[in-house]
Amino acid sequence: MLHIIFEYMDNYTNGKWNRQECVVSSVKECKEIYGLGIDCDYRIISVKEV
Repeated sequence: MLHIIFEYMDNYTNGKWNRQECVVSSVKECKEIYGLGIDCDYRIISVKEV
C-alpha cells in the first residue's frame, strides 16, 4: 500500500491549496477516488510505501 500526500485546488477552495492524505494501492487509484485532474489542479507531495 502507498501513503500519498497531495494538495488540490478547485472552485470551492477559494484559490487555496488544501492538503489531503490517502492510503491506497496506487497513485492512479488515489487520482480516481478523489477526482484529481478532472475539475481541479493537484500536486503530489509525497508517496511512501507502508
